[in-house]
Amino acid sequence: MAEYDVTTESMEDLGRKGFRLIQRKDGFRFGEDTVLLSWFVSENLRIRKTRPVRVLELGTNCGAGSILLAARRSDLQIDGVERQEEAAEVFKRNIGLNDLSSRVRGFHADLREIPSDKIPGNCYDAVFMNPPYRKEEEGPITSTDRHSRELLEARFAMHGSVDEFLACSKKMLASGGDLFIVDRAKDFSQVMKTCMDLNLIPKRITFVHPFSDREATLFLLSAKKGGKMTGTVITPPLILRDENREYTPQLKKIYSEDN
Repeated sequence: MAEYDVTTESMEDLGRKGFRLIQRKDGFRFGEDTVLLSWFVSENLRIRKTRPVRVLELGTNCGAGSILLAARRSDLQIDGVERQEEAAEVFKRNIGLNDLSSRVRGFHADLREIPSDKIPGNCYDAVFMNPPYRKEEEGPITSTDRHSRELLEARFAMHGSVDEFLACSKKMLASGGDLFIVDRAKDFSQVMKTCMDLNLIPKRITFVHPFSDREATLFLLSAKKGGKMTGTVITPPLILRDENREYTPQLKKIYSEDN
């Protein structure tokens, strides 16, 4: 059993290839959106027969997205960038915990100032992200406690708006590279406009609904750097729960280790 502090941390079984994840109890904890994003990337990211696929995650926190993606796709070389120092250190520990150091790397860096000597731009086949959903004006940010502050930074766009996340992805992607993002349905128009302004052309969109009779709460988007202005696919909606509040077959399949 890997070492972790049981008073401040928990160990989660990710239910895939025996991979596990250390998380801070008072920090940001990954949720369903992270699982959906890793599935969406895995399903839509092209396979390259001659070399590993180079992937970058922006804003890893403890690394759940990158670890889950590595569990799904063994052909990927994944780099992850996280601004919060403590979260970045937990990500590095999770890489070691799952023996992924040969194909996953973690970096402590601000996505607005990524060091080009360690993480060069214009070279990644794909960039994926689950940016903070809430803008600063959407709620109070008053606590000065360090861990409370870190949790707020993971939820609020205090150090990088979605526009800055997208601008960074364009900088890091190779020509023709793929962007993947999960975000709130209410911010769909803003994300689409920013993508078009950056010449990140939407290619595939899936809206996520909590129930079949409810409005979408999330969307999953793939876009291509410098892609053509044709061929955007709007998939059937992803419904998470049935009328009994049980997982739908769609969601069960996503969580299944065999998929």
